[in-house]
Amino acid sequence: MYIGLEDIDWGSLQHANGSAEDVPGWVRGLGDPDPEVRRESLDAIGEAFDDQGSIYDATVAVLPYLIEVVATPGPAGRQRIAELLTSIAEAGEGSAETELSEYDRDDEDWVEMHRQTGRAYALIMDAAPDLIGLSGDPDARVRAVAPKLLLAAAVTDLADLLINVLRTEDDPGVRRSLLDTLGRLRLDDDAITYLLSLGRSAPASNALAALIAVARTDPQRVPLDDVPILIGHAYAEADPVFEPAAQQASPRESLHEKRRAPHCARLLEDLTGPLGPRVAERTAIITPLLSSPYDDLAGDALYAGYQLISQWRGDYREAVTRTAELLDRSQPFAERAATMLEDWGPLAAPAVETVAEHLADLDARPWRDGRPAWNRTGRKLHPYLGILTNLGDERALPLLLTALRQQQRPDNIGFGLARYTGHAELITAEIVPRLPVMKAGDQVPFEWSSLQHALRAFGPAAAPAVARLLGSRLDDDSAATLGRIGPAAAEALPALRKAAVSGYPYLAVAAAGALWRIDRSPDALALLTARLNGPAAGNALEEIADMGSPAASAAPLVATYLNAPDPHWWTPAHAALTLWRLTGETERVVPVLAAAWHGNLYTRTTIAEAATGRLATALQPLFRAESGADRRFSASADLAASARVPLDEHLLKLCQALAGSDG
Repeated sequence: MYIGLEDIDWGSLQHANGSAEDVPGWVRGLGDPDPEVRRESLDAIGEAFDDQGSIYDATVAVLPYLIEVVATPGPAGRQRIAELLTSIAEAGEGSAETELSEYDRDDEDWVEMHRQTGRAYALIMDAAPDLIGLSGDPDARVRAVAPKLLLAAAVTDLADLLINVLRTEDDPGVRRSLLDTLGRLRLDDDAITYLLSLGRSAPASNALAALIAVARTDPQRVPLDDVPILIGHAYAEADPVFEPAAQQASPRESLHEKRRAPHCARLLEDLTGPLGPRVAERTAIITPLLSSPYDDLAGDALYAGYQLISQWRGDYREAVTRTAELLDRSQPFAERAATMLEDWGPLAAPAVETVAEHLADLDARPWRDGRPAWNRTGRKLHPYLGILTNLGDERALPLLLTALRQQQRPDNIGFGLARYTGHAELITAEIVPRLPVMKAGDQVPFEWSSLQHALRAFGPAAAPAVARLLGSRLDDDSAATLGRIGPAAAEALPALRKAAVSGYPYLAVAAAGALWRIDRSPDALALLTARLNGPAAGNALEEIADMGSPAASAAPLVATYLNAPDPHWWTPAHAALTLWRLTGETERVVPVLAAAWHGNLYTRTTIAEAATGRLATALQPLFRAESGADRRFSASADLAASARVPLDEHLLKLCQALAGSDG
């Protein structure tokens, strides 16, 4: 087993912790009769070589011996070696085809690790015939790890192999591993038919694992009638004989004291996620489970519901109501449920009264350290308050103003206050004395942008803020705010004229736009068109569009940007919308906007917000298609989770209105 082990110059090789000179002793220790020596050797090898995908020259050198150890029945702890081999193989998948970037090719260490990763993967692939035998190993723990190792080693015809093993395997933990790996393979009709026959077998967790495997290949073929009953049985199962490798604790584990069936931890998500557009069926499974008296099951339903609602459109009123009922459970549970409700924005409306009651309870508690119970951290609004604010509920405003008056207040509070335009004068009076004073060289705090957002939303009602704004250095935020205030900000004109010709493109554009909004400055258009070739071109086009027909003379110039080379489509989209606003022309505009709509998901809301009249009529096919889509347009966008549902619901509402517009 150890032939050639001592012939290798281990001292010249490296692993994660440095010199590999101790590796021969560890390898021999794997077969030592003393269990303590075996344990220490396993621990040392794991620490040295399981390094989050990093592969070293010592990894390549030790692999033949590890493969021999794991392929030889007998020594205890072989499942841990199999897990290590799986990790190494997964790190190497695709390494041969992956081209290093020019930046990476300049890093010698990275190039060397990439080379070693490819060598390690090739060794494991070459050993695949020897590793296949692990699927029939006498040790159930090794058999349970084998399917994932064989998958990582790219064993051919693996689905057929695993199905054949599954037909005779009795251990529930091993069967679960086989089924999980089958779910990662493309299955043929015979395999699917066989797995569906297991959908009513025991134990329930295995039956569900079979359905999950089918769902990942053909979600439409999964029968769902008895699934809620199966789930209840699965969560009542005793712990399996096979214990999987320990996983890093996740936030969901704080929702309950202990799981009844740890092997079911992500069962709901694994089943419902692949079902994709079967939204009604997924909702019917998840919603009742939110009311489960067992925290482990209700908590998993909460996460499965979050996954569903974040990605797919549907009727979630009952699910939202039941999620709000979870606010009565433990603090971690309530906080997680509240955060999810906050992320769902307008969809949280059915929960508003329940949330308001919980917020009132918090507000009634004594203050501690100078802060109310709903603002313990100071820097972030409590989710209860965030939910009401997202809905524009009047009960949130007094608390928002209380938070604003705190010495340490939430940085994003202005975005919430902006929703209460009906109280603009009151809110402005509270904001003005708390608006930061920015001097040259000061770093702009997020609070500055947040409060400016509110003032811009209030328009002329924010006029009392002018003096305070002029007491700070002018930037693009404050220039835009002064413009939105309008003629009441006339004393800012000298500063704005100076800023409009400055060397700061975004400030210059915001200042030029403000000049037009405040006194219809005749120089504004020329100042804006001068910025069309710079980084603030999109902003300049938006400002020109807002000028409307008085800027019609710029239409020929604006039209030249319809075909601007922009991989993200923003410049052509802004140019098209501007040209339409200036001339009412749709023939040249519509093809550009349609291309932008499909070329960059983020342009959709901008286009839908701007479209009216004949343009809305011309773009109706886009709006109808979006209105009829099941999947949220934001599901595949690179957005914070908290933005996905509100942004999509906003677009959906716009498109539903526009789809029925006759211009």
